[in-house]
Amino acid sequence: MRRIGSNIRKQNADAKQNRIIKNIIRYSDTEKPKNDYPKKIVSPPSPDSCCTDDNRVTVGQVREVDGFKFCYKICETCGHAVRYYYPAVESTSTAIKSYRSWKKYMVQ
Repeated sequence: MRRIGSNIRKQNADAKQNRIIKNIIRYSDTEKPKNDYPKKIVSPPSPDSCCTDDNRVTVGQVREVDGFKFCYKICETCGHAVRYYYPAVESTSTAIKSYRSWKKYMVQ
């Protein structure tokens, strides 16, 4: 069985070099929150009531993988970190077009 989204990934060598493979956020109860961007981010496993959009700070630059843009956001108060994906907008990327057509097919 194939993973969801595997049909939109490019299989050439250039795409594999530019793709981010692992998540740099490590969720832990025992370690205190730590920001070592771009190597790793240590975060509490669950958000608190302080984790609002106004309280989260963008860390690093916005990145794009296969047409999907994201960044890392960290709560200033408790240190909870998330990988935030920007809402998809109309794009000319063939990867996004094929993904959207696939999703329409799966919903039917």
